[in-house]
Amino acid sequence: MTEGLIRTFIALELPPELKTRLAGLRNALPIPSQAVKWVNPESMHLTIKFLGDTPLSQIPNIIKGLEKAAQVCHAFTLSTTRIGAFPSLSSPKVIWLGLDGEIEKLNTLFAEVEKNISGLGFPAEKRDFAPHLTLGRLKEGAAKSDLQTAAESLKTAPPVPKTSFKASHICLFKSQLLPAGPVYTRLAQISLA
Repeated sequence: MTEGLIRTFIALELPPELKTRLAGLRNALPIPSQAVKWVNPESMHLTIKFLGDTPLSQIPNIIKGLEKAAQVCHAFTLSTTRIGAFPSLSSPKVIWLGLDGEIEKLNTLFAEVEKNISGLGFPAEKRDFAPHLTLGRLKEGAAKSDLQTAAESLKTAPPVPKTSFKASHICLFKSQLLPAGPVYTRLAQISLA
């Protein structure tokens, strides 16, 4: 018999007022709606680590690992900075909002999560941690002219109003991929020291 699996990830939740501002920012970008799939503001979060298919039996161990990480990481403040895109502004695939503030504390949290979770069968990230908030993804198959318009819009986007928020806890989420979009359910919330 196969053990049950669920898709999971570790993230920082965003306060409701920031989600509202992000929705407004997203709507202000002059990008053709047929070219981009925007992230639902209610689903926005700051991903620390994507775990993927996770055995249900591992959930208590993951929570213990997050509790250990949280014991050595203090709450910190982050601020929104600028609009960017992966892999680049001239060839966008993912539109994101950058962060600054107490980034060294965020990096410490990331390192502690990696240290406490990698021994559970979730390999450490090979790429550098690039903290960002995903606003949307360019649709595959969108018209080339729409993609060019999106790229130009991102290059000339007005400055982002700085919005600060406090990261005081870390969460483990379950992710369900549904036709209407992903649904995230919080499985655990652990306060930082």
